[in-house]
Amino acid sequence: MNNNGKLTIFIVATMFLCLVWSTNIWSKDDASACVELGALAYNNWISTDAGGSGIPSGEPLKDYLRCKSCHGWDRLGMRGGYVRRSRTAERPNAGYGDTDTTSRDIAPGMGDYYHIRASEIRHAGIGRAYEDGSGSWVDLAVDPTAHAAGYTLGNQHPDFSTTGVNAGDKLPTQEQVDCIALFVNYGDSDPKFYFFGIDYHADPVWYNIHPGANATAGESFYEQNCMACHGDPALDHSGMNGGKPEGGMLAFLRKDGKFSEFVHKARWGIPDTIMTRSTIGTPNSQDMIDMMLYLQESITSSFVITNGISGTWWDPQRSGEGFMIDVAKDGLVAVSYYTYDTMGHQMWVIGAGNLNGNTVEIDFELTDGGIYGSAFDPLTVNRYPWGTGIFTFSSCYVGKVEIIPNQDYSGIFEAQTIYISRLTMPEHCADE
Repeated sequence: MNNNGKLTIFIVATMFLCLVWSTNIWSKDDASACVELGALAYNNWISTDAGGSGIPSGEPLKDYLRCKSCHGWDRLGMRGGYVRRSRTAERPNAGYGDTDTTSRDIAPGMGDYYHIRASEIRHAGIGRAYEDGSGSWVDLAVDPTAHAAGYTLGNQHPDFSTTGVNAGDKLPTQEQVDCIALFVNYGDSDPKFYFFGIDYHADPVWYNIHPGANATAGESFYEQNCMACHGDPALDHSGMNGGKPEGGMLAFLRKDGKFSEFVHKARWGIPDTIMTRSTIGTPNSQDMIDMMLYLQESITSSFVITNGISGTWWDPQRSGEGFMIDVAKDGLVAVSYYTYDTMGHQMWVIGAGNLNGNTVEIDFELTDGGIYGSAFDPLTVNRYPWGTGIFTFSSCYVGKVEIIPNQDYSGIFEAQTIYISRLTMPEHCADE
């Protein structure tokens, strides 16, 4: 290393401030009883545990009444786990074919929307009659015109007001409505805490678990509170839960949008079942992200890196930084990582490595000594081993990068994990 390089590193090192970040600061106060009731009512307000008294007479299918059926478990509607959800005779969806363009996104943190009010849940005067829900479904092959009209009716929010079209039938109580609003607005259960970005273009939807998660703690929580009923997450199990989910927990989580369903049920319980909040250890948000990271890391990916991942990748939360990735036919992967040093100076590190299934390890180099323009001389360029980047891809749309600086730079650059998604999309990108 030349003297200029050593001086730069010395100056940066002396000015570097170590910021100790504790994952525990993200956990909020314990949820109130009303928040817990609201979470159960959001799942299924007609259930006894959620304060309900059964299904209304005008609607035989409960999914046409449940909050989660249109807004999704993550409350993001079509911008979350329900992006590919289609309407059937048994369930509505998040808005496909609906002339009502009101957003189904009601996640205040992830969607940056204002907090919802109890009065908005009622949909007084603008919601549909119960019988216009599943009863409006018509098969497309039989009657396309009626099918189109049925789409609109079935997807409209029911009128839950005491003076509207469903007055006199069973309605959510005022307590349920108030508590649903409190739950949706409860910051510690907003998807913004659980997930550090959701890529709904990926299939299945990819959830980046919050970086404050600890997989080791998650494994301990699962073993203490979930193992008795659900068994080894990789295996099918016939414990007290009757073998659900079928195929085991990991098989369930491999399906589209299931992490958001998991985190809701695993934190708040499932109404009118043995899976109550107390029986699952009264988990908080930290327990949830820990357990989800453990389970996500336990899923074996069948994805294989091809040249389909070539392009520019980034973490949208870190705009101004990213990776340019190029995959050659011989399996060599070249990566340029554009970022900054701890003084805020723009910096590039470059490297290459050979792919191995869905993973590639890149040895990065830092360079200096070159001169811009006609005076450039490659013999004056100095190259310093900077560190390692371990890239793991789950699909053509999402990946994870573990940055590990060399020991010489450990006092200047810290190790970190970055969850990346595509910034540019090639013409062909086939998941395998």
